[in-house]
Amino acid sequence: MKNMIYIRNSLIIILCFTVICMGIGFIVLSVELKKERDKDSSFQVVFSSIEKTSSVKGSSVNPVGKVDIQNGGLSLNMEFQLNAVHDELTYVATIHNSGTIPALIVGLLESPNYSEDRFQKLIFPVTVTVSDIEGKIIPPGEDLSFKIMVYYAPSGKESVSRVVPYRIGLLTKSYS
Repeated sequence: MKNMIYIRNSLIIILCFTVICMGIGFIVLSVELKKERDKDSSFQVVFSSIEKTSSVKGSSVNPVGKVDIQNGGLSLNMEFQLNAVHDELTYVATIHNSGTIPALIVGLLESPNYSEDRFQKLIFPVTVTVSDIEGKIIPPGEDLSFKIMVYYAPSGKESVSRVVPYRIGLLTKSYS
């Protein structure tokens, strides 16, 4: 009979200890979940810089480009002046994710979109190309670079100075 009482008391002590451990575990889990919930998530993807990486002149006059980062880094405003056939300007823009969550590049808003025929005709024989960054993921604190190239192609016509206005905006979303 004493053996049964000893086993029963031991079982009660083990169950009490289990309940106490479960309570402590839930407290720790609750504190961690509260920290995670209170964590400030931010989303900010911007153009952080743009640099001219190369310039090729087709005559004695250098091609010129003006670039400005505007709207708090959300857009690039550019204007290129190409003076002769074979003039070429290349810029590299850097996109920075200064938020705390990964970002997905959905696309670029180009204005005017020189890949469309109706806008291409306005600047012919000049071409504007950008590298494809659609679908790229930028982790928090990381950078992504892409190229913008403007080229004055030979067309058989007389070489005339061309001014090409161009604006690029970012389309991004959070990536989870």
